[in-house]
Amino acid sequence: MEELVRISLDNEMDLILAHKRAMKLVELVGLSLAAQTTFATAVSEVARYAIEQGTGPLLTLCTDRSRGHQYLVAIIEDKNLPVANPLNQSLLYAQRLVEKMEITNTGKGGKIILYYSLPTSRKLSGEQIDQWRAQFDANQPLSAYDEIKRKNEQLQELALRLQASEQHYQRVTNSLPLLIFTANQAGQLLYANTWLTDLTGHSLQSINQTKWAKIIHPDDYDDFWALWAKQAANYLPFQYECRLRDATTQSYLWHLFTAQPVKSEADKVAAWTGFVVNIDAQKLVEQTIRHNEELAQAKAKLEQSQHELESTVRELNRSNEDLSQFAYIASHDLQEPLRKIQQFGDLLQSRDSDLSGESRTYLSRMQSAASRMSVLIKDLLSFSRLSTRRETPTFVTLTSLVNNCLENLSFVIEETQAQIQVHALPTIEGEASQLGQLFQNLLSNALKFHRAGIPPHIYIKSEEITADQLPHAVKPARQSAVYHKIEISDNGIGFDEKYLDRIFQVFQRLHGKNEFAGTGVGLAICQKVATNHGGAITAISQLGEGATFQVYLPVASTIN
Repeated sequence: MEELVRISLDNEMDLILAHKRAMKLVELVGLSLAAQTTFATAVSEVARYAIEQGTGPLLTLCTDRSRGHQYLVAIIEDKNLPVANPLNQSLLYAQRLVEKMEITNTGKGGKIILYYSLPTSRKLSGEQIDQWRAQFDANQPLSAYDEIKRKNEQLQELALRLQASEQHYQRVTNSLPLLIFTANQAGQLLYANTWLTDLTGHSLQSINQTKWAKIIHPDDYDDFWALWAKQAANYLPFQYECRLRDATTQSYLWHLFTAQPVKSEADKVAAWTGFVVNIDAQKLVEQTIRHNEELAQAKAKLEQSQHELESTVRELNRSNEDLSQFAYIASHDLQEPLRKIQQFGDLLQSRDSDLSGESRTYLSRMQSAASRMSVLIKDLLSFSRLSTRRETPTFVTLTSLVNNCLENLSFVIEETQAQIQVHALPTIEGEASQLGQLFQNLLSNALKFHRAGIPPHIYIKSEEITADQLPHAVKPARQSAVYHKIEISDNGIGFDEKYLDRIFQVFQRLHGKNEFAGTGVGLAICQKVATNHGGAITAISQLGEGATFQVYLPVASTIN
């Protein structure tokens, strides 16, 4: 085996170069144009298959004089070149064009070898082979555009040369891996090689009747014929890229139409002759390059957004630090003066019996205001810690947690003669201290806002619902397929639902401080806890008919 030239097969341009080199090799041997075309077509079919299926195939053109015969040999190999059985249509076609085709699949890759037999009259010498190798080394590849242009000129010359022998012309054109055609000024086909049917699945007559309507992509159809009419009217060359429906896959692939006007002996344009070549791989490369550029731009924007996010996180961390400092001040520096005011007020009330009735009223109001301020500061401290102090989530049994809350409220429960029913509650993943604040506030409100003279009746129950069963207005902080729906219902004074959004805001109260005690922070804490646990909270109510608060929490993936 004597190697002449190697070609890396990476894209459509390499495929054109492979076809050119194969044609050149047969030409150097001195065989006919038909033989050149046959061998080059077989090489092109296998090379195209290798480009589509492989990862970096290599084509080697050789001569073989070692087994008593003379062959032109094309070896296409790749470290990853699978060859399925039965063979691909392209491989079957290539197999019919050569003497023999060998296929090997090994752990180191795949290899397809084409043997084209030379006549015994063509004796190959070592000197000739060295000369051919030198010519290949000196011959630089052409660009894809130049190669297509050169082939177009060759095909036009070939059409003129073979007009005297229509049968020979058809045999030669049918052997080329191109759709070759001749058309009149209206675009009707006068002749097309067998590739027309192979590519489109339609006959020449059928295509003329429908004017390619079933083959050219609808988005390209009008522009195709508009350009053809313009160029044909001015007797100018025609070239257009469009998508054609492949008869085998029924998918649209990019092809290049090229046609040149052919003049008669009277120097008038008699017809247009041209070809159609598959450029889908080239288009795919262009599209990939464009997508890569878009991906690079998107990556740059993402990096910019990442920097902005990091800056925002730093600002948020600083804000949390400021909030932590505020919480410290609230729990120490503000509470301490209030405790002294309350202590001195208690001393005045217990020791000074000379205070007038009006003075004692003022002192009592001062004590009450200090007490409310102390409660407010504690509630604000609790609210701020929901963001600044997070614990490691654990699995929390809500039934036990609610029972602890009821124990804490036992005095109020006994005082109001409340009746409370707690159904089985789930175990969820979260922070026990925060969840305790949520249920403590909801139960405290249910006891607080009861109707005068009517003991509170409170019901607590839970069920699982799917995401599509969530109320339209409820938007949990974390997506989940299933949620726990926990309801706390009472028979209290209720509220007008037009204030639903307002009741979960800090310092928002629907009743005066003289009617019901409180700071307006409790329900804001409930909403913050629900959000921290990936859930949401809402309520339904009517004035005088009680209220039902609904807490939605994601179902934990696993429960130990």
